[in-house]
Amino acid sequence: MMLLLVAVVLLAVLHYVVAVRTYGLLTPDGLFVVSQLLMALGTVQLVDPDSTTETFYGRLVLGAVAVYLLVSMVTFMCLRAGRRSVPRKVGDRAPYTFRLVRPTASVLVVTALSMAATAAYFAAVGYSAFVVGLRGVLTGQTENVSTLRLQSYAGEDYFFPGYANQFRNVLLPSLAVVLAVWFFNRRGLAGRVFALFPLGLATLALIGTGQRGAFFLFLLTLVVYSFLAVGRAMSRWVLLVPVLGAPVVFVATQVLGRSGDADGHPVAAAARELYRRFMEDNQLSGLAAFNYTSQLPVRHGGEWLRSLSGILPGDRGSSLANEVFATLYGSTVGTSPPSLWGSIHHNFGTVGVLVGAAALALLLQKITFNGLRRPSYNSLELMGYAGMTVVLGTWAVGGPETLLNTGLAAYLALWYWGGRIKPEQTALSARARRAASAAPVSPGHEPVRWQPGRPVAGPERRTPVGAER
Repeated sequence: MMLLLVAVVLLAVLHYVVAVRTYGLLTPDGLFVVSQLLMALGTVQLVDPDSTTETFYGRLVLGAVAVYLLVSMVTFMCLRAGRRSVPRKVGDRAPYTFRLVRPTASVLVVTALSMAATAAYFAAVGYSAFVVGLRGVLTGQTENVSTLRLQSYAGEDYFFPGYANQFRNVLLPSLAVVLAVWFFNRRGLAGRVFALFPLGLATLALIGTGQRGAFFLFLLTLVVYSFLAVGRAMSRWVLLVPVLGAPVVFVATQVLGRSGDADGHPVAAAARELYRRFMEDNQLSGLAAFNYTSQLPVRHGGEWLRSLSGILPGDRGSSLANEVFATLYGSTVGTSPPSLWGSIHHNFGTVGVLVGAAALALLLQKITFNGLRRPSYNSLELMGYAGMTVVLGTWAVGGPETLLNTGLAAYLALWYWGGRIKPEQTALSARARRAASAAPVSPGHEPVRWQPGRPVAGPERRTPVGAER
């Protein structure tokens, strides 16, 4: 297995040189490769070499990643050979014009509806795990936050968390950022103060249930969005993502009592918790799930259909993740989902894993290669595209229901909605306005300083670079 791991790592390096170096890591294909390498490395270190089932699972994961890398490289080279252009690299200066969506009536209404849906969810649950934990820290009282966290989405009372997550984890934070970007690109203190309210509420909603995974995903979405919006230039808004996000993660880790014991030092405890999240938690869950499902017959897609039925009102969907959790902790009040490859194996067998890896490589490479080729995009479109990129790129556990639960449909809706926004409902960002004013003029024409009341026309008109596309 170690030889296979080395081969996969070398294949990943080759994949980076051939493909990822062209368009960067912050793409569906680039993020997917990183997430799968983390899953593979963490899984290999947990596999019991004396267990036939676990060693087979380790080889299955490594084999699936190898197939993905090979097909992804071949797909990229075929697409590149068929076109003269290549996908833009996320982080390069954007070859398109970036426009800000105004706070129109529709944007404000959907934002208000998202706030109401989020508030209704927490009112139905009866508490916020984060607020309860914070109150316990401030008062010195120990609160059983873990139980509250599990009860909010896996308890006896069902509060439709999948539906609520679309508003709580996607629509509200996304629209809060769209509004904040608009107001902070404009002068005036009142608008900026107004924009802070939905941002603060969205942050509290993301960490309110005690599941920090949604907050991590949205932070990554903000990173991708920031680079899509401003390009390589590291503006203060790009830097705000880690600067403001890291303290929130640290505080949430301490308040929710999930930092563990790392020599009593809170920073070391938080670092250990982050390591476990990326290198152990999902890997252990996937390994336990494969030990469980390997004793069951192949479902031929039946388990996925059962999981997808959970989107229907009143239907909890599949209980597989709860059953696996019980094998680890002796209780079904919690979830331990299978890995992506383990889920495919349970539904379609070993051949299905190899075919699925190849199909995903084709799909994600085409999305990466063909994305963002228009001359202009607005903030709502880029937020939807960034979210879609992160959801697809970090898909490492569960079946298609995971994509729905993490907001793929909601992000696609934002992308579609942004594409239908009329130009008069947008305005150039401050950076785009400065770039337009500094654009070079045609040879033989002198630059003209605009004055109020004086139109710029004829040979004196300046055309921003790229506007002719």
